[in-house]
Amino acid sequence: MQKINRRKVLASGMGLLAGAATQLSLAQSDAWPSKPVQLILGFPPGGPNDLVARALAIRLSEQFKQQVVVENRPGANGNIAAAAVARAAPDGHTFLYNSSSLALSHALSSKNLIDPRKDLLPVNGTAALPLVLIVEASFPASNFREWAAQVRANPGKFNYGSPGTGNLAHVAAAMILQANGLNAVHAPYKGSSEALQGLIGGSTHFQLDSINSPLSLIKAGRIKPLFVTSPQRSHVLPEVQTLVEGGSSPIDAAAWQGIMAPAKTPSAIVQRMGAEISKAMASPEMRAALAAQGAYSIATTPERYSTFFSEEMDRYKKTVEALGLKLD
Repeated sequence: MQKINRRKVLASGMGLLAGAATQLSLAQSDAWPSKPVQLILGFPPGGPNDLVARALAIRLSEQFKQQVVVENRPGANGNIAAAAVARAAPDGHTFLYNSSSLALSHALSSKNLIDPRKDLLPVNGTAALPLVLIVEASFPASNFREWAAQVRANPGKFNYGSPGTGNLAHVAAAMILQANGLNAVHAPYKGSSEALQGLIGGSTHFQLDSINSPLSLIKAGRIKPLFVTSPQRSHVLPEVQTLVEGGSSPIDAAAWQGIMAPAKTPSAIVQRMGAEISKAMASPEMRAALAAQGAYSIATTPERYSTFFSEEMDRYKKTVEALGLKLD
């Protein structure tokens, strides 16, 4: 009688199980999405993330032949939305449309609702935008040097708005102020649109914002752009100097966005969603929408977005520590 090799039998059994799991995973991907897909966004309508997310949702709806809906759940600098997605069923029908604040919040506070590295899965990046510093139309400055001179001559007398405490716009403004020996008071709002209203109404004197958010107000002459944080000038505001052209040291502060899934979402669904995002972001319609907003695509793969997200969390931790910022 031929002796049965136990290891070979076990290995064969494991191979069959792995093959069955792969087939099940592929079947899940093929059947997905079986109902409308939610992109939950942690900021109010009309802000920089909302503008890109809604354009992307249109493209994904067409690709899936299934509705993709953006749902705004503002609060706690995006953390309420992140926690809702972390608790959602991991069936590929609920995703988080995240901003860079998801990585930044973890560095600023020890009392976060979730740990994004444990509770969420990176799916893909979507877009990135330079930040622009804006002032009310009558502010007596037209570039970085003139603005810095005004702030330096009035230490602590100017205040600056942001979409919320711990938002990249808040932290980047603090970086610029500190790097140039300037002092101003932070005034947080509940989202970019509300902060812009505060600036227009005279409650604040300046603010940083993702370039797409105030663009229509800039074009209408209601507010004035002084500089952008990107290494090159923006094609939507070609007359506006960069921060470095104005005489400041550079800061690494592009506002980036992406999509995350609940932690236990099947790999096949994550991979397919990542591929569909890349396809949508590369479409002529989406490229035109991004160009009009002054944004650019950062879509790659789930693996590359995961690496990028983790590196950004580490970088923000160092930045926050250097600034001495803490929310608790």
